[in-house]
Amino acid sequence: MNAEQLEKTVYRIKPEVVILDDDDRIILLVKAKGNREIYGNVSEAISWLKAGNGAIPFVMFIDIENIQIFKWESGNSSEPVCILNTAEVLSPYGLEVSDKWISGDYLGSTAQSWLNDLGYHWKSPTPPAEEQIAAIGLLSLLKNGTAQPEVEIRIDSKLRYIVLKYFFASPDDF
Repeated sequence: MNAEQLEKTVYRIKPEVVILDDDDRIILLVKAKGNREIYGNVSEAISWLKAGNGAIPFVMFIDIENIQIFKWESGNSSEPVCILNTAEVLSPYGLEVSDKWISGDYLGSTAQSWLNDLGYHWKSPTPPAEEQIAAIGLLSLLKNGTAQPEVEIRIDSKLRYIVLKYFFASPDDF
């Protein structure tokens, strides 16, 4: 297979948040959709889980109303294993849901703060929804996880590989 053919088989993902374990394996991908944004929906997040073919254990979709978590090993990866109220979970981390415009990037970064708190308890001894996250098997994975912003993921389920491409600011960007 030449490089051009390989490039056509690859499924690309650019989530708002990626949580990796100590070996740079994906634990969780987060897709966030702000209000008034026309791109991104829950089916896109589910497609990431399916494209990973088991290499991505959890995917989270966040909008203004709900946080939906999908799990590869759930029996039906198209149905959320956990649904949480976005405002209840993310308001301790600065989210203010009102009539003002909220972007997917902002929802993603607020969710990243919550996920880091679940893993490291930097803000609260019992972060919101900790019991629900533990019940689905995600909490134990977050304990050693690290958030990696600015990541593009390329998946080829036929060849069973995942490539993470990290984007870092170069000195020329400043």
